[in-house]
Amino acid sequence: MLGLTLASLLTTMSADFCNIMETEKDIVKSTLIAYSMANKRYGPDNVIKIINKSTPLEIRTIAVSSVVTKCPNKLLPKNQ
Repeated sequence: MLGLTLASLLTTMSADFCNIMETEKDIVKSTLIAYSMANKRYGPDNVIKIINKSTPLEIRTIAVSSVVTKCPNKLLPKNQ
């Protein structure tokens, strides 16, 4: 496996998140399932290492931009 980066981790997670949101309709549950899938795919030690060496701002910025480009309708309230 090539070196895991925060961007590649969150890009993978956002694709899984968008797919899960199609059926679950729950942001927290979908996020946790996508995180669990990333742990299986990349190994928990790699995922924890990438997250620990990243700043909260980096994580938020990449996570939101990844989801916005893949499924922006999943972040909007239902009444909009």
